[in-house]
Parts: sequence; structure tokens; C-alpha cells
Amino acid sequence: MPQLSVVIVSYNTVDLLRECLKSVCGDVAEGDTEVLVVDNASSDGSPEMVSKEFPRAELIRNRQNMGFAKANNQAIGISSGEFILLLNADARLLTGCCERLVGRMHRNLSLGICGPAILNEDGSRQPSWGRFPSPRLEFAFQSLLYMALPVPYPFGRRVHPLLLPAYSRFRQVDWVTAAAVLIRREVVDQIGLLPEESHMYSEDVEFCFRARSAGYAIGYEPAGEVVHRAGGARASYQDWIVNYTRGSIIYFASHYPAPTVARVARVVVAGNRLRYYLWRIVGAVNPSKRGEAEMRCRGYQRAIEVVGAYTRPNSSGPLSGRTR
Repeated sequence: MPQLSVVIVSYNTVDLLRECLKSVCGDVAEGDTEVLVVDNASSDGSPEMVSKEFPRAELIRNRQNMGFAKANNQAIGISSGEFILLLNADARLLTGCCERLVGRMHRNLSLGICGPAILNEDGSRQPSWGRFPSPRLEFAFQSLLYMALPVPYPFGRRVHPLLLPAYSRFRQVDWVTAAAVLIRREVVDQIGLLPEESHMYSEDVEFCFRARSAGYAIGYEPAGEVVHRAGGARASYQDWIVNYTRGSIIYFASHYPAPTVARVARVVVAGNRLRYYLWRIVGAVNPSKRGEAEMRCRGYQRAIEVVGAYTRPNSSGPLSGRTR
């Protein structure tokens, strides 16, 4: 049985996927590691590239885009490693990452999940862990206050300067991003696979919440490092807006009572309207940004539609009403 199973989900990211697989092959021992790539019906030659250039990898070819969580679950279900590393196709391991993550798990037997330091391409820290979502944190995001305050939730592309010391040492956290995360096999055996309701985004938060509830600790290990081109595997920013909003509201609806969900949903609607009008202004005054502004505004409109059913306390969506 291999010690480590590396799982990568790809969708039309052939060049990024190649770099990702090169980094994996350069960082892990072949005999102790299996590599599984799930292709979500790419049309850019990604599966052919994997078969030709990385015959060591086991390739699963889907006929349609199954979403991030479901595709990961396909590979997790057939993997056999003691540890499972979920790795985005737009990420690449730096030397020694897997060894340090696995070493941390061996030294801290209470850890069920551990995430590495996530770096931008310029070497700066990327937000990668945080506290579980709460109405207060959601307000900070939707009101744009997170851009000025050291909010302990991974918003944006760079870690707030006041939070950098917290990113420099090992610590236990509420959750870590699934862009790169090591999971102990027994965690999956006990709590099950990734939640598939949101299609993409928030499944890492929900999975860590379930692991914490089952008694496992969640760790952040800065000695292991991964470079992540944020958004590189994203189909479009418009889709990201909608999927992020859907994932967030599903999380709140799964863990908070309906009146709280309704209040959060109204904050989310207000935040998306704020962004809509700001980007309308950007598009009007900056012709070079007009196309991006139109795309974003369509995303904000769709996001408002997604959470609309949750804004009424007595009719707040199909999943609301459960409490933490």
C-alpha cells in the first residue's frame, strides 16, 4: 500500500496541469506514492497530455464536468494511500512539501488534516486558512472591510500584514483550503467524502468542520510550501462569483437557524449589489475594463438570484434551519 495518494482534478488547464504533475513527480518517491488525475471533460488535450507525458499517473476521464468535490471523491474512492493529498491543477509543490506535511502528521497524531503554506508566484503568502464562517466574517467580506482589517478568513490574494506572523509558524486552525491539503485516510473512513452540494467552493470548510466535529485537529504547516496561481483553474470569474456565493449560503443554511440564514442572505445580497454598482462605475470610466465589468456584473446578478430564496426567514431555502 502506498503511503501517499496525490489527487488532482483538471478542467482545461493543460499547461498548468503539466507543471503541477512535474512538481509532484519531482517531490515524491515513485514507489511510495500513487498519482490520480481526474479530468472533467477537458477539450484542450489535458487527458492526452497526461497519458503521453505522465504514464505513471492513473487517469480518470469524465464525459462531463462533475464539479470539484465529486471529481475528487471519484479518485479518493479508488485511492489506497495512508494519506491523501488533494492538489489543484493550478498549483505546484515546492521541494520537500509532501515530506514535511507527512512528517507533521506523524508527529501530531491528533491531526486529521494539514495544509501547507500557499504562495503567490512572487513568493508572497496567499490566505489559506481561517476560522469557520460566521455572520460577522461574512459581513466583513461583503462590506469590503476585509481589505483593511486583519480578518482571520482567507479573503483576497495576499495575507494582511498584521496576520503574517501567524502564517510563519505551525498552528491549529479551523480549516484549510483544498487548493493543497493532506488528509489522513482514517478521516475519510470516519466522516465520509467531500460534500458535493455546492459544485465548487466551501466544500473544504464543510469537510474540515465535520473532521473537527469528529475529534480531529486541523493544522497549518508553513514548512511545506505550494505555489498557487489563484484562479488559474477557474472557468470564469463570473462562475466563481456564483459558485462562491452558492457554497457560502449552503454552509450557513447547513449550520445556522433559518432567521440567521435570512440575515446573512440579505447581507450577501447587499454586498453583491455594492460590487455590481462599483463595477458599473469602473466600466463606465475605464473603457479597458468594460468587458471585465460586464462579466462581473452578470456574476453579481446571478449571485443575488442564488441567495434570493434564503432572504425570507420563513422560506429561506432548501437546506436552512439546521443548527450547529
